[in-house]
Amino acid sequence: MQTCQLHKASFPAGRPDILAIKGRIIDAVSDAPVENGLIVTEKSRIRYAGPMDPSQIPAGTPVLDAGAGSILPGFIDCHAHLTGWEDAGSFANGKMFGDQLLGAAYQCGLLLDAGFTGIRDMSEAGLYLSRAASRGILRAPRILPGGKVLGITSGHVDGEPQLDREEFNRRDHLSYLMDGPEDCLRGVREQFRSGARFIKICATGGVSSPTDRVDDVAFSREELAVIVGEARRHHTYVCAHCTGYEGAYAALKAGVTCIEHGVMLTQREIDLMAEMDATLVTTLSVSLGVANIPGLPDWMAEKAKLCAEANIKTIDMARKAGVRIAFGSDYSNSPNTPYLQLGKEFEAMTRAGMTPMEAIRAGTINAAFLMMNQSETGSLESGKLADLVVVDGDPLADINVLADASHVRFVMMNGTVMKDCMGT
Repeated sequence: MQTCQLHKASFPAGRPDILAIKGRIIDAVSDAPVENGLIVTEKSRIRYAGPMDPSQIPAGTPVLDAGAGSILPGFIDCHAHLTGWEDAGSFANGKMFGDQLLGAAYQCGLLLDAGFTGIRDMSEAGLYLSRAASRGILRAPRILPGGKVLGITSGHVDGEPQLDREEFNRRDHLSYLMDGPEDCLRGVREQFRSGARFIKICATGGVSSPTDRVDDVAFSREELAVIVGEARRHHTYVCAHCTGYEGAYAALKAGVTCIEHGVMLTQREIDLMAEMDATLVTTLSVSLGVANIPGLPDWMAEKAKLCAEANIKTIDMARKAGVRIAFGSDYSNSPNTPYLQLGKEFEAMTRAGMTPMEAIRAGTINAAFLMMNQSETGSLESGKLADLVVVDGDPLADINVLADASHVRFVMMNGTVMKDCMGT
């Protein structure tokens, strides 16, 4: 077993301001890897990325060797839930938000260990964690927070129908219920007030919700117009959980530019997405595997079986139409969705027909688009931020080398070494 150093300070363990790594480069923009490549980082930026050129290495610069491994951009998950629920402990049945938040703070480090330097979060926890991470007091990926997931009464995120709506909104730290245009305006503004950088809604029913069907349409046309309009006034976008196609179509027609899951989309929605330059976020590891989870309630198992085959068809249509596809895991560090195996989503994409290179681009440059920093992250190019990972083996030959943190040997984010299993 490898011995690794886990870090949070800039250039720890004697690393200088300039560092070189040689080996196979998969830069996320080229169609083929650079087999004998070189990356040189200087402080927070990539100074050089390309074929091996010794003249690019200043005298005295340490040179790390990826060996048979590969150098890639830092991975980005566009559909994460930093809830902290599984580490909250047993007090009060694990429902104290302070406990959940501390659990999530620990879990952020697991994401880095798995090679993820960027996360788009859907929960209240992400609001606080993103601010701590940006101040450098938390070992965590770069976090784009969306605040609470917005849904309707009786919709996908209404998971505790025994509570009245006001009590639900006060107690739940993942979701927020709103009904009618005025209520939608207030709900969206509440998320921005707390620091959200984008908005997530549930435009359809879902597999894990007890009171709806997967193809239920959630928000009305008037409600969607208010939500999208308010997001645009804040210079950002709306993404929508969509299982059924009618709710997805309504969301797209209202101006939603990012579809999460997209399980049962038809050619009509795919063509509209291509026309709008909208993005499809995958979550295939969960979608293709949830029906096999033991102990599911009967109603959830039946919903899950309907979704797996439909989701593969959606990916096939999206690829053929040239729709941008971005990596999303829907993981929350539960026993069935551990953060240290977040990279299983890469393998799930290939099961749905994507090539390994397409899957890597989905988890790097395409995902950076949704993080709204694709000019700074998502690929290994000179001038971009030094976000990179080194993994065992060649993921273009075996995508499974991305599937577990044990294969991730080195992680750098913003020029800071966060994990080092390579030595000097």
